[in-house]
Amino acid sequence: MSRLFTSFTEEERKSIRAIVSDVDDTITTDGLIYPDALQALFDIKKAGLKTILVTGGSAGWADGYIRLWPVDAVIAESGALLLYKKNGRIVYEVNPDIKSDPLFTKRRDTLLRETKDYVFSSDQYARLYDVAYEKSVLTKDKEKKLYEIIESLGGFKLVSSIHVNVLFAPISKKKGIDAFFPILKEVLNFNYSLKEFYSSSLALGDSANDEAMFKTFKISVGNKRVSDNKDSFLYFPTYITDQYGSASFAHVISNLLDNKEI
Repeated sequence: MSRLFTSFTEEERKSIRAIVSDVDDTITTDGLIYPDALQALFDIKKAGLKTILVTGGSAGWADGYIRLWPVDAVIAESGALLLYKKNGRIVYEVNPDIKSDPLFTKRRDTLLRETKDYVFSSDQYARLYDVAYEKSVLTKDKEKKLYEIIESLGGFKLVSSIHVNVLFAPISKKKGIDAFFPILKEVLNFNYSLKEFYSSSLALGDSANDEAMFKTFKISVGNKRVSDNKDSFLYFPTYITDQYGSASFAHVISNLLDNKEI
């Protein structure tokens, strides 16, 4: 079980070279990024560490993050695509598991058609590969029926704090990192292996779709949403804070960068 976060050890601080973070309800609070969390992102940049966002959010949101926030890369739609900057332009890379499936689009379109009476996420129009449903309005009966439809079409679901995301490839945030690491290694000048990346990066999250990251990264922090929903998890982060969203993110990063020049 996780420990309550009070402080990183000095050894942990020295070992962390990159930040890998969820966005919704991890960096943001109720859909907004607050000044303390935005400042924390700038402080990470000034300290010379890399920030990679890994989100179930749409390609549209990811495009905004990479343009407007001081982050180095965004893995979006639960591992479906990677965005990064190169020579002043934004580059999109698609997960190989999607590119290799000729029926991906057909199955996604069938799901959209068969669930047209459900409430899709407000940013569904900005999604390239996944289908997202508003979790807050799903009754138990509607949720059960939705999961049956997803299974019948061979889809894979990932549940966040706000959405049920569906993809037609066995993708997750962690698998997205695995797939895109060769590109990240080159673009972000990582001179170490994927295994070393997992042992020298800090993962932050709040939901069940962050669980694989909690399991894989040597050092991880979940905010209070994890303890609030502990029955949804098999694998827990190293630490859990007693704060939510932006406040938790800012607190963790401030402690990480303690005594660093920024």
